[in-house]
Amino acid sequence: MEKRWCILTDKLPLTVRIGDQDYPIDTRTSTALNCIRKLREDIPEEAKAIYVLARMGLSGSVEAFAAIVDFLAGPPADDDKQHVPGPPSFDYFQDAKLISAAFQQAYGLSLDEITSMHWWRFLSLLEGIPGDTRFMEIIGVRTMEINPKDSAETKAKKRKAKLAVALKDTRTEAEKQRDVQRQLNNLGL
Repeated sequence: MEKRWCILTDKLPLTVRIGDQDYPIDTRTSTALNCIRKLREDIPEEAKAIYVLARMGLSGSVEAFAAIVDFLAGPPADDDKQHVPGPPSFDYFQDAKLISAAFQQAYGLSLDEITSMHWWRFLSLLEGIPGDTRFMEIIGVRTMEINPKDSAETKAKKRKAKLAVALKDTRTEAEKQRDVQRQLNNLGL
């Protein structure tokens, strides 16, 4: 049985394995978020890879880029945790102020402490933010179901609330086209 990484028992990774060698990387949250921002830009893939590898302190290769993308995805997910399909419930950049405030409220951490902490620690703490923060309240509104059995008035109130806190669509045109094609493929058309 393969040993799974655990934040309580294993050290946070400071390197990525490329081939049979470990290479040190910049594991700060600020660096990871800058890389994620660059990966979202509508620029050639090669430019993204060059930027991300340089930011993380590595030189270029397809294998190195894949290792960094894996690192940015965070710790391996538990098998019992499935990705929930649908629109994202938050965005690191659009919700940056809410995330910062939630970390301050829940953990007493300043912005400097947040941005300098290890990326995987940040992700772990983000997953554990309590429901009484404004950030989690907004996620609750974004993800609430509109029950077909609700009254017309209740449905309208829920739609209005969801619209008030909705994320802006930041996908590139290529990503939008890809998503439409996926939806069509899922319909069997």
